[in-house]
Amino acid sequence: MRTLGAEGGERLALQTPEHVALQFELAPLGSRLLAVCIDVLIVFLAVVLVTALTSLLAGGGSGLGDIDADDPRLLVEAVAQLATFFIWNFYFIFTELRWQGRTIGKRAVGIRVIARDGGPLSSGLVFARNLTRDVEMLLPLMALASPSSIGFASGWGLALTWVWLGIMALMPLFNRYHARVGDLVAGTLVVNAPRETLLEDLVADRSNGDVATQHPYSFTQEQLDLYGIHELQILEDVLRRYPSHIDFDLLLTIARKIQRKVDWHAADGREPDAYQFLQAFYAAQRGRLEHKLLFGKRQERKVR
Repeated sequence: MRTLGAEGGERLALQTPEHVALQFELAPLGSRLLAVCIDVLIVFLAVVLVTALTSLLAGGGSGLGDIDADDPRLLVEAVAQLATFFIWNFYFIFTELRWQGRTIGKRAVGIRVIARDGGPLSSGLVFARNLTRDVEMLLPLMALASPSSIGFASGWGLALTWVWLGIMALMPLFNRYHARVGDLVAGTLVVNAPRETLLEDLVADRSNGDVATQHPYSFTQEQLDLYGIHELQILEDVLRRYPSHIDFDLLLTIARKIQRKVDWHAADGREPDAYQFLQAFYAAQRGRLEHKLLFGKRQERKVR
């Protein structure tokens, strides 16, 4: 379902595999273009640096020039092409894996990549959306910068390159998700990433940080071990979005589902406040997972 956000941006409602409905605002095309420009500039500067160092070493008699002593420029050109390919792919894939769907450019403008089915952004999705970028942008840009390097020296070849770039640039205008080809192939979306609240602010009292004194809900280790890191991240997102994008009825449904899953019952037999219960469960589960990580145990998903 798509609606308009508070600032006019399109909102998209996604249902996670855990049957939790979350709303995301599709990133504006201007923000995405600015992010790409920042990222391309970073890649360009990195390639220039590698090429300049290679040129200095090849011309300085360090031994690199012995590969082709007659024309070290061939070596420099070959290194430049290899650097362009590897830095281009390594940069986008590494940063999106490292920062959960955000490159430096995306972090700067406040957008991120998510899975279209509401699940986790896996490495397979990141690889798929970025490897198609070579066909979308890298090869056409190389054809324009150095046509002879890929056999596009003719006029019709350059014209075809411009047409291809135009089609790729306009692709987000002709699909419901405003997605480029890589996102359509991988099943991903680019959405606005709102400024994140500190995790401690979600679960701790701002005066003394003691959750237990405010929410007297306790959980056993067995109950906390039923959920993993992925479910913790979903719960964190739910707490951040309440009450602006998630109503209390959905919050109550999530709290009851967790209580049934972990077989939790209030000591006084009364139903707890849903928001306070989820805060307390989030804090306890986060502490449990962090404790397990100290001993090298990483639990990604919930126990079936």
